[in-house]
Amino acid sequence: MVYKYNFENATEKRIADKELGHVLMPDPDGQVKHPEHLQEHEMMVNIQRLALDGEVEKVRESLLQWPEGKRNDLRKILIDSVAEHGRTLDI
Repeated sequence: MVYKYNFENATEKRIADKELGHVLMPDPDGQVKHPEHLQEHEMMVNIQRLALDGEVEKVRESLLQWPEGKRNDLRKILIDSVAEHGRTLDI
């Protein structure tokens, strides 16, 4: 489906409601069209759980499953996430 309405814009929302009936949110077709996002989300949940549990070696192994361009950002996210709980993560 091509972009038609911005549901956060009141004017466009009113137009959409007239054409489609009362709709709170558009259909979540992103998971069907882009399953890699769902897979990355599941990978993120798993690696964050390992980091919070202090499983440093498993975190390092899991990082290798991510594209190289995302690893540095992910390391920072994991280190910051663990730091919020008063601990350190040496990865």
